[in-house]
Amino acid sequence: MSAVALETWHRFDIGHVDDLRNAVFDAGLEAIQMPGARVRGSLAFAARDGIVFSSGLIHGNAAIAGPLSRDAITVGIGFTIGAGSLLWLKPVISGDAMVVLPGDECDALLRGTSLYVTATLTAKQLKIEVEREGLVLHRSLTSRTGLHTRPIQNDALIALRKQTESIHAPSSARYRKLGIGRRMLRALVCHYARLPAHGDGRARHIGQAKIIHEAREYIRQHLTSAISVDDLSTATQTSPRSLYRAFSDVLGDTPRDYVRRLRLHRIRRELLSSDTMTVSLAAQNWGMAGDLGRLSKNYRDLFGEYPSSTLALARALQCDDTSV
Repeated sequence: MSAVALETWHRFDIGHVDDLRNAVFDAGLEAIQMPGARVRGSLAFAARDGIVFSSGLIHGNAAIAGPLSRDAITVGIGFTIGAGSLLWLKPVISGDAMVVLPGDECDALLRGTSLYVTATLTAKQLKIEVEREGLVLHRSLTSRTGLHTRPIQNDALIALRKQTESIHAPSSARYRKLGIGRRMLRALVCHYARLPAHGDGRARHIGQAKIIHEAREYIRQHLTSAISVDDLSTATQTSPRSLYRAFSDVLGDTPRDYVRRLRLHRIRRELLSSDTMTVSLAAQNWGMAGDLGRLSKNYRDLFGEYPSSTLALARALQCDDTSV
């Protein structure tokens, strides 16, 4: 194969759950550390012929949500998916394939170990890739966001998984490899051509998934205000007992702890993004100014450092930027 077929992958260690904001290159996602193992692993990126490839080997529990691209389609395959992981609040397994249309949100809950590759490209580029395989562009690749109804075939999955794992070897900060992203894209295109339909991963939430979906929407809209269990029960039209059970079974969390987790992440984001921010002001902005001592403890339990340390790091980085 010619040198043109090579992809140059750049690998980066995950130092903190915040790094998962770029789980897909330049997406700017919201990443939340969930109960259980802290996030670690690596991310890797490559580009070829205008197509951007992203890959992650992620260990630990995290929630990731947000649009993957405002003006391009993102397709991907999960080669390894940890037990209990969800996509759009639906269970996912190794080999599952997805499509996310421009501006649509991806909503993932990762548990255990996850290994994936995505490709972000325009509809025109996707059509070119399909025609390259001698196929016709299936409407399910450009008509709706969601999961395919079936995982890709196991023989293709094993080969792609092994190749993708090589990108994330600790020694490969910069890694040139024959078309891993392109092979993933080819496998996905052929997969959609063989099976004519895929489900809409964002729609038709039922049961506990419906409760969690509606509760999270309410929490996001009212995060700066007081939120009680009764408020969430009313918003989801369910009993407090059913609410607690849904949060435990789906997210592995309690409603109160989940609200606090989101607020702590927002506080951290503010501490890192403004040179005039203080811990007390950030706490006040997100309804946690009542007990700064307890806030500091909860913050350290979640992030492994006190908020004052985050603030000092942010200011040191800003000084470095201004001195360049």
